[in-house]
Amino acid sequence: MNPDSDPIERGARLEASGQLHAAFRLYLKAARSGNSDVFLNLGGAYDLGRGIRRCRSKALHWYRRAYAEGQASGANNIATVYRDQGDTLRAIRWCERAVAMGDEGTNILLGQLWLVALGDPERALRCFRSVGPNECAADMEASRVWAAVAEGMLATRGEDNERPGEGRRTMQ
Repeated sequence: MNPDSDPIERGARLEASGQLHAAFRLYLKAARSGNSDVFLNLGGAYDLGRGIRRCRSKALHWYRRAYAEGQASGANNIATVYRDQGDTLRAIRWCERAVAMGDEGTNILLGQLWLVALGDPERALRCFRSVGPNECAADMEASRVWAAVAEGMLATRGEDNERPGEGRRTMQ
């Protein structure tokens, strides 16, 4: 495909040169002509206010359309919107949809929600350990680091439960 005919590549070049509104208009025109490949770009533009006024409801609209077209990133992005709004349970449901569609990297976000928002290190650890070896190096490293945090929390809980009634030992 000619790079000049691909709206995503053209839009990325416009964005890189600071022409955010022109990129947004290009994505919108492509979407209106039936190009579902730009749905995530439009969702991101509305989500982050890139080239257009920020509007979470319109971001969700485009992310949902991407999800309906089979793009797991649409579900992941919906999860981040709900996470940012403090709706942890809804964010978890959307993360689970992304993972079910094959986006193993979303297990990092899912694990973070279980660990930080809901305080469940066991579930979180299962998520972090589910990040597959085909994910990028940054995701692999993040999953290892977060797994270590969850393991540390579990170990601390285990120490607290080992000696009921004794309390914590202190250094003397």
